[in-house]
Amino acid sequence: MLPLWSYSIPFSVYLFVGFQLPPTFSRKAAEVRKIEGYVRTYSDFDITAYTNSGELARDIADGAVFDLYLLDIVMPETDGIELARIIRRADKTAAIIFLTSHDAHAREAFHVRAAQYLSKPVNFETLRSELDIAITTVKERAAKTFILKTSTGTMAIPFHRIAYCELEGRSLICVTADGERHRSVTLRGAFDEAVTELMADARFLRPHMSYVVNMDYAGSIQGQSMIMNSGVHIPITHGNLKAIKGKYSDYFFNSKEAGGDDA
Repeated sequence: MLPLWSYSIPFSVYLFVGFQLPPTFSRKAAEVRKIEGYVRTYSDFDITAYTNSGELARDIADGAVFDLYLLDIVMPETDGIELARIIRRADKTAAIIFLTSHDAHAREAFHVRAAQYLSKPVNFETLRSELDIAITTVKERAAKTFILKTSTGTMAIPFHRIAYCELEGRSLICVTADGERHRSVTLRGAFDEAVTELMADARFLRPHMSYVVNMDYAGSIQGQSMIMNSGVHIPITHGNLKAIKGKYSDYFFNSKEAGGDDA
């Protein structure tokens, strides 16, 4: 069984690459090993190994977050398309590149907003070009950071890693995509001032005076609550429900217009 692996590069980009082939498919297995070797030498990645796609799916459910994925289609336990759906439920913006011998799944790849769908045998110049584009996109996404002063020092949290922020007492709690809660020191000014930068970004919404939500991590609106992908319920201020629903719908309609339906 060939490993599934993940990478991080110095600016905290993570890349998961997964392939699974029976050992009898010696030619295809050799090609996958060639792809693995190529990606390992492509850039300065730190590698975390997975033994199967199901393990990654479970880690994502537990809060693991990655920015860039290279996936095959045919994998045991969880195939590449289903894995991509799981990724999209957790992260609407991660880059996904499929490397596969199965052209029949191209339409499904479009639905999960894959950055590219490359047929094997892989042309390595094409792969390099796609990796360049994906990594550039991830760098741009990571460029926006939220500065949070905590009791142990100052944190620079990329906008796309923030699931939501809440006001708790006189402190701001920043909850990241992995479920970690980061508490600021006592705020000197108002919560409004502390989240000004976030609110200038289209992905953030303020459903309640004490909360700012990254809509990429919001699964639905039910009653007077915004339901996060993690299952957390964020309250919506009474009288503000219609406006919040409108902004939430507009955001995802525009996202789908740009990248296709990820359902």
